[in-house]
Amino acid sequence: MKALHMLSIALAATISAPAMASSLPPLIPMPAQITPQQGTLNIANGAAIALPEGDSGAQTAAKLLIEKVAKDRGLTLATGAKGVIHLIRDASLPGDEAYRLEVTPKGVTLAAKGDAGLVYAAMTLAQLLSPDAHIGAPVRLAAMQIADAPRFKWRGVMLDTARHFMPISAIQTTIDQMAAHKLNTLHLHLTDDQGWRVEIKRYPDLTRIGAWRTPPSAGGAPGEKVGGFYTQEELKALVAYAAQRGVTIVPEIDLPGHAQAAVAAYPEIGVLGARPEVSHDWGINPYLFNVNDHSVTFIKNVLDELMAIFPSPMIHLGGDEAIKDQWQRSPEVQAKMKALGISSENAMQSWLIDQLGAYLADHGRRLIGWDEILEGGLPPRPR
Repeated sequence: MKALHMLSIALAATISAPAMASSLPPLIPMPAQITPQQGTLNIANGAAIALPEGDSGAQTAAKLLIEKVAKDRGLTLATGAKGVIHLIRDASLPGDEAYRLEVTPKGVTLAAKGDAGLVYAAMTLAQLLSPDAHIGAPVRLAAMQIADAPRFKWRGVMLDTARHFMPISAIQTTIDQMAAHKLNTLHLHLTDDQGWRVEIKRYPDLTRIGAWRTPPSAGGAPGEKVGGFYTQEELKALVAYAAQRGVTIVPEIDLPGHAQAAVAAYPEIGVLGARPEVSHDWGINPYLFNVNDHSVTFIKNVLDELMAIFPSPMIHLGGDEAIKDQWQRSPEVQAKMKALGISSENAMQSWLIDQLGAYLADHGRRLIGWDEILEGGLPPRPR
């Protein structure tokens, strides 16, 4: 959809320095350092995993390792006091996502300082334990030492749940795949012309009306409405699920454009007063949020509930593809621009983004958006 999205995927494809990957295809991620050692180690059904007592992060990493190996290899691992696989903490490692993995003829050691590092070490071991299609067969591991840490801080995937609603289970599957590939940021696109997917308790019509659209018709009777939304409790549980796997969810509420579903629910936050249908069309639609006090307060109230769901330090406010026809035709918007000394509609968008960025900053968050938020000039306040 956006060049920035594609760049996020491209950067995520190689998460660590490909020190040994010169003869491999460029998009195969390799650990930063692999050092072969002498000997081998057999891992079979019943192999035990030992971990520090009372370490919840290590318990989570062990659970994920057990599940992944059972699914991919058909081997049953279990936690135990005398394990052949050991999870330990190492405060000397550089950052919470770094890890060290060592295979010797006596066992496997997974070491990390942070919880995410232990998860990534577990996922690397799961890969090593699935070298072929011999489901259920023991695996002979070559002795080695792996030292790994990510090259890129943001390793992202975007899901557009606004245009294509996905059940929570499908998002969880994506998060599982992200953890397996050591991706750490899920950009969740929650609102657009075609649907509003996040429950906002202060404004229930955003989901009662805005979450559902009538599919296009070829001339017959209209079909049943399609769509759906996520309750706040569902999203809080999803945030916790992702956090256990080292994934931060960054929510996106798109504005001032891509607002047709929101305006369908609450026409008074739009520009011209009309109540459109939630869109079933693709492309760029004309409906915008107004910039009057009522609309800005409405958006801030939405952000209050959004921040209570998502602890991410960044909140995405879109800003893309906001054609300004309605603002140009609105006497109210034009009067606001004149009162503020703003000479263009792009600069009006910059003013709105600045107001919301300041509001997020006051709540300890940082605004992020598509590159069009720069078209009216950089907001004056530092972020």
